[in-house]
Amino acid sequence: MKSISGMAKKRLIALGTVLIIVIAAAVISFQTVDGVPNWKRIYQFFGVSDVSQEADSYDLSVHFIDVGKADGIYIRCNGKHILIDSGDVEYSGQVTNYLKRQGVENLDLAVATHFDKDHIGGMANVIMEFDVKKFLMPDLPGDLLPESSAYEGMAFALGYRQVPVEGPSVGDGFSLGGLEIQVLGPQKVYDDMNDNSIILKMTYGDVSFLFMGDAEENAEKDLLAQGYDLRSTVLKVGHHGSKTSTSQELLDAVKPQAAVISVGEDGNELPKTQVLDRLSENGVSVFRTDLNGTIIMATNGDQLHIFMEKDEEN
Repeated sequence: MKSISGMAKKRLIALGTVLIIVIAAAVISFQTVDGVPNWKRIYQFFGVSDVSQEADSYDLSVHFIDVGKADGIYIRCNGKHILIDSGDVEYSGQVTNYLKRQGVENLDLAVATHFDKDHIGGMANVIMEFDVKKFLMPDLPGDLLPESSAYEGMAFALGYRQVPVEGPSVGDGFSLGGLEIQVLGPQKVYDDMNDNSIILKMTYGDVSFLFMGDAEENAEKDLLAQGYDLRSTVLKVGHHGSKTSTSQELLDAVKPQAAVISVGEDGNELPKTQVLDRLSENGVSVFRTDLNGTIIMATNGDQLHIFMEKDEEN
C-alpha cells in the first residue's frame, strides 16, 4: 500500500476544512427564529433527496414513518403539525430527525393512541425536542397504567415541559389547518390495552383517514354499534395487521380505497395472511412500511397521491 504524500495530506486537510465551513455556513444560514437548524432546507441545499419533498405542494400530507413493528405518523396540514404515536425507543431518534427534516419546530397536536411501548417509546424524546401545544392520550384508571420506562419517561416529559394533556371523549371534534378531526374511540375502558386505543377519523375535503391504533375485535364491534359514518379513503390497519383486527364488518363500514400497515420484522409474522386476503378481496390497495419504507399520502382535498421510499410488491 502506497503512503499518502505530504502534499496530498495537505490537500485532503484543506478540502475537509472547506467542507466543514460550507456545512457550518449552511446550518447557520438555514436556521429558524429560535436558532434551530432547518434540516429540510439544508438537505435541499446539498441536493440530498427525500421522498417527503414529493408532498410539499399539497395542502395535506400524512407520513407513515418506517419505524418497524410500531406506529409513528406525522401529519402536516396547511402549516399545522400533528404526530400520532412515536415508535419504540430504538426509533425515537429516527422520528425526531424525520420531524426536523420536515422543518417542524412545534407540534400543534401529539397523540399517544395507547401506552404500549411500540407506540410511545419515542414520545419522551419528542416532547423534550419539540414544543407540544396539545397532547391527547387515553384517560385510564391507575390499575391499567403500565409500569414501563416508556410510559414513565413520557409522563415525566409531559410534566417537565408542562404540556397540556387531555383524555379525549368520544364525539369530540376539532379542526387544525382545515383538517377536521373526530374522536371515535375508545367507546369505554377495556381490560386490554390495545382496545383502549384512541381512534381518530380525519377529513380534508373529499379525502379521509381512519386511524385505528391497535384496536381489536371488541373495540371494533363497539365502534360499529354506534352507527358512525366510518367511510374513509384510507384505513390505518389496526394492530399491525394482527388477525384480531380489521374484521369484514369493519371493512364493510369503512369501504377504504387504500390501507396502510405499519409493520416490521416480528416473531408473530405480521401482517397475518387472512388480513391481507380480506383486504385484497375487498379491492383495497395495501401499503406496508416493511416493504415500502416510509409511505406518504398527500391531497389538496380531492384526489389522493401516494409516495413511497421503496416500491416492493406484497
